[in-house]
Amino acid sequence: MRTVNTSGTIRVDKVTYKIGVDHAFTEVLVVVSDGNQPGDKIIVTDLEGEVLAEHTRPAPGIRYVGNSTTRRRAPRVSPKS
Repeated sequence: MRTVNTSGTIRVDKVTYKIGVDHAFTEVLVVVSDGNQPGDKIIVTDLEGEVLAEHTRPAPGIRYVGNSTTRRRAPRVSPKS
């Protein structure tokens, strides 16, 4: 069992995985489906069993795995328009 930190991440085997800031301070279960090889799945659930994130283990040397969501910014209007 792990606790999601303030930035919405957890660390497993020296790799930081993004879960989401809205889950900060939540206790989660980390399930490794196959093993510890690159490409193996890591599933993060809350204590009720809801899946919060699914990641694959990265290649050696990679230390951060994001949650593949991007922030969309509203288009800005030029002040000269």
